[in-house]
Amino acid sequence: MSGRTHPALMGKPFELAFPEIWNDIKGVFIHAETSKLAVDVNEISLMVERSGFKEETYFTGSFNPVRREDGAVAGFYNSVVEVTAQKLNDRRQSMLGSLEIPIGLQQGTLASHVMPHLESNPLDIPMAMLYQVDEKSFPGSTVYLRGQLGFPENHPLAVPKATLSSCLGLFPLLHKTGNKISTHSVDERFEGVEWRGHKDDFTEAYEPSTHFSILPISSADRLFGYLILGANSRRPIDDTYARFINAIASRVSSIASALASAEETRRRADRLEQELAESERQIRYMAQNAPVGMLQLSTEGKILWANDMYYRITGHPGPEEPQYNYSFLDVLIEGDRSQTLQAWVQLHDGSSHIETTSRLKRMFVPPSGEAEHACVLSLAFPYIVNGEVKSIMACFTDISELKWAEAAEARNAEEARAAKRQQEEFIDVVSHEMRNPLSAIFQCADMISNSYKDLSHTNTLEILKSNVEAAHTIAMCASHQKRIVDDVLTLSKLKYMMLSISPHSANPAKIMEQVVRMFEADLTSHDISIKTVAQPSFGANKIDLVMFDSSRVNQILINLLTNAIKFTRGEPKRKITVTYGATLVDPEKNFSKELYWVPCGDKVEDLTLNPEWGSGEPVFLTCAVTDTGVGMRAEEIPRLFTRFEQANSKTSIKYGGSGLGLFISQKLAEKQGGRIGLSSKLGQGSTFGFYVKVRRSVKPRRDIRPKLIPVSFDGSYYDGSKPMHVLLVEDNLVNQRILEKQLKKAGCIVYVANHGLEALEILRQSSCWHEPVKDAKKLDIILMDWEMPVMDGLTCSREIRALQQSGKIVRHLEIIAITANAREEQVQVALHNGIKISLKRFIMLTGVAVEFCNVQTFHSLELAVKDERKA
Repeated sequence: MSGRTHPALMGKPFELAFPEIWNDIKGVFIHAETSKLAVDVNEISLMVERSGFKEETYFTGSFNPVRREDGAVAGFYNSVVEVTAQKLNDRRQSMLGSLEIPIGLQQGTLASHVMPHLESNPLDIPMAMLYQVDEKSFPGSTVYLRGQLGFPENHPLAVPKATLSSCLGLFPLLHKTGNKISTHSVDERFEGVEWRGHKDDFTEAYEPSTHFSILPISSADRLFGYLILGANSRRPIDDTYARFINAIASRVSSIASALASAEETRRRADRLEQELAESERQIRYMAQNAPVGMLQLSTEGKILWANDMYYRITGHPGPEEPQYNYSFLDVLIEGDRSQTLQAWVQLHDGSSHIETTSRLKRMFVPPSGEAEHACVLSLAFPYIVNGEVKSIMACFTDISELKWAEAAEARNAEEARAAKRQQEEFIDVVSHEMRNPLSAIFQCADMISNSYKDLSHTNTLEILKSNVEAAHTIAMCASHQKRIVDDVLTLSKLKYMMLSISPHSANPAKIMEQVVRMFEADLTSHDISIKTVAQPSFGANKIDLVMFDSSRVNQILINLLTNAIKFTRGEPKRKITVTYGATLVDPEKNFSKELYWVPCGDKVEDLTLNPEWGSGEPVFLTCAVTDTGVGMRAEEIPRLFTRFEQANSKTSIKYGGSGLGLFISQKLAEKQGGRIGLSSKLGQGSTFGFYVKVRRSVKPRRDIRPKLIPVSFDGSYYDGSKPMHVLLVEDNLVNQRILEKQLKKAGCIVYVANHGLEALEILRQSSCWHEPVKDAKKLDIILMDWEMPVMDGLTCSREIRALQQSGKIVRHLEIIAITANAREEQVQVALHNGIKISLKRFIMLTGVAVEFCNVQTFHSLELAVKDERKA
């Protein structure tokens, strides 16, 4: 306590020894002197000048008066103990104790929780500034002044906002301090600060602090801000002070951390709440717009909630309609309600979920076929709270199209298996039909080959007759095989929509007669009578020339006559009647009402509207073939016109056939704007009828089918008086030998080449070559196969035309293709490659070869093969 006065205070009055505290303690002396009693003092505040400044101190003790013998006070015995440390600690702990956030009140700003408590202790906190970091800025370098004590408005040190790297105010020190507490001397920059705390004894003005400290507010590696505090002007900067500001920094950092955590918790809660609300909105939106129906039912069976899709799927009246218990059952068909009620009971009895498939009263219209009851797949489950079923929830999916597709797929699979089975049966039948005549051909050919052995024993004329009969048999068998091949090719064209209808002007009556005449030999051999009858309608409508595709009509009539002969030839009564007529409207009235008309397939374009049919009046040609054959039962009739099908399984065994003819006839009739039908009675015979749409011819006999360019010859070289020289280019040795023999028999001189390169070599040795050749071969025409090894016919033909163009072949040589490729587009390819005519291999070339020898009739060669090519 003596401080700087020791030992000078010895012998001096108290007021002279301690003038700085005399005014504070004078009253104690007076009271003791007056009362002549000891006076106790407790934590008396005395500003003792020591360590070079007035220091705030606190003492506890007693002042005992010393009396003389007369009782007067002669002096005082003073006994005191300094309690400054305890007093300061109590005051500071009181403030520190208030620096905390009450539980559950983590709200407000950091300044609101710190600055009032700092303000409550002006002696230890004569000045303060609180800066808080804006954590939203990157990298958290912007700070804001959130609270202050002692700084007037616009003071240079009280910068409201700056970055840590700023040079304003105390920011350089803040930046330098970092995360450690630092203490600095107060300088002229603090001029103008309105200090608090201790007042000067003489001026009554507040004393400024000699030091200030910068306290980082942080937690772990997270910086919340800075607290700048002025130090007590009458206390030394010692360990006690260091502990005090460390405690403040710790408390304020805890508050900041708690507030930050609370704010983060609030933000997280807000975010979670927003996410929950958004999730709820999404779920609600999904529930309203999902492609499944959703339903919630009370335990009494009343609809509590349902989305729009439920009402659309089930057809249930909307929520605006009065609701009643179990109304959800009304949308189901009667037969499916029981299983739904059973599921309802099971859900109430503890089942976790039940899946059912039910049919609705609402009708579903599939992409094809008739409407059927819509079908839904439902998944129902109970909503349970505390072990009690509160409601029943269910989801509904419309599976009508899926069910229809599954059924359609099953039908298609069955149809595919049936089609495969039909194809296998068809292959068996066709193989049988092809092998039987093939066997006969082999036997006849063998008989002809071995006939020379009997020359010495039998009459030569008898052998020739036998050979002729065998040849006729071979021709008949080959014709039968050709008919099967033609049917298969026609079927292929129908399948790939490559079948063409080419109209030309013709007389249908004559066409009918010609077709009937084709069967004269067959009819005679089986003793079958046939009659052709023109109905009155034919004459009444004055039918003469009409535009139609006679070859396609012939094909239908040939199929019908072939069937009639096949099923009539074994009967006691053998009679066939062909009836034809014409009508302008309603052609089916020209037939018996008993006729069963085959249902049409896909919609067919009306070809008579095309320009090549002309502008004549539309007419329907009708035709019926009636026989006295075996007939059939009514239930067998619809199967007849199915591809690969016959009336029954015994038909093919007993009568043969491939099951294609009637199917092809039906498609040909439909292709020409008509239909085909049948009436039949078992044991009495059958009637097949068909009609096609045609037009009257505007100009008589005008054939507008595409014409091939007629063959022409260089008349200056070949005059027809000498044998024709033919170059035969054919790789198949059998065909080569037969054609060579036929041509030689017709008087031709034949040169043979096995492929295109050999043909070009023969041309270089002929009189057509531009260079003279010894023993040059004379050539008039070339017969060219299409498909050959080494060099095919088309390539060879192009080479020949190129040589002719370059002058190496000095005159024109006609090229005729002998091939099975005779479709119209293939003919056009041949023409493009310099080939004039394509002859099908099926044509008997004996007669055609003779035409080669006559220039005057050679131009008719094309006409000789037109109809053969169209078939």
